[in-house]
Amino acid sequence: MSKQEQIKETFEEQLKTVTEKIEEHQTELSRLVEYRTKLLGGLETLQLLEEKEGSEEVAEEAPAE
Repeated sequence: MSKQEQIKETFEEQLKTVTEKIEEHQTELSRLVEYRTKLLGGLETLQLLEEKEGSEEVAEEAPAE
């Protein structure tokens, strides 16, 4: 095998390895993005509940007419 063929083979192996790593990281990134989205949704829900509770407290404290 010539030196050029060895280099080519090495490059192809490295390319395969790097491609596999990229695919693994893309999968993990997708999971993390989904998790972040769920966390943001949870925060928005809590904010809405706080606003609702706050408006209910104001309504209860208002003098009856």
